[in-house]
Amino acid sequence: MPVITISRQFGAAGVPVGRALAEKLGAEFLDRAIVAEVAIRSGIPETELESYDERLPSFWQRVAAALTTSSPEVAMPASPYAEELLHLTTHDRLVAITRTVIEEAAQRGNAVIVGRGAAFILGRREGTLHVQLHASMDARIRYLMSRVEEIPPEARPDEGSLRELCKSVDAARANYIRGLYGIDWLDATRYDLSIDTGRLGVDGTVDLIEATIRAAEA
Repeated sequence: MPVITISRQFGAAGVPVGRALAEKLGAEFLDRAIVAEVAIRSGIPETELESYDERLPSFWQRVAAALTTSSPEVAMPASPYAEELLHLTTHDRLVAITRTVIEEAAQRGNAVIVGRGAAFILGRREGTLHVQLHASMDARIRYLMSRVEEIPPEARPDEGSLRELCKSVDAARANYIRGLYGIDWLDATRYDLSIDTGRLGVDGTVDLIEATIRAAEA
């Protein structure tokens, strides 16, 4: 099975799609939580991770995390910093660790990787399928509103706040990818498959990605 990367607009159901696809294919699943766990085990304090994670203000970090968090699906072994990383800034060390985690997953194969610029780290490596998930703002708000009950009442955002959250997260992701790779992450030509999850939903999106994989294998 190939390595599938998923780039997603905030609220376009990237994690549910990735998890469902990994379960359907029997694949390893890596999302933000796993990358963060690897970084923590590598010796970076969680407080520093919060400032790294897409450079969001602390309130938005908490809300975004509550809406998209997932339990790690894979037990990642602790791995100390390589000596050559010790002189780097926290940001640069995390970038290097993230790249290593993604490249190692690609070497193992049969993996679904959500976010963190995986499509641009792996490029046109053989055996990869790069997927972009997007949706209209209204569709993303409907999806996020269906999940606000998971957030503590005192931090629960209204529809207007969710719109600002989508814009903030997307802008942060755009800056992250542009800063590291000089690429517009919303450019559909950078991906093998671009899907509107607002129209297809999670199940339809998973089915389409699976069908694309099967067609490529035929």
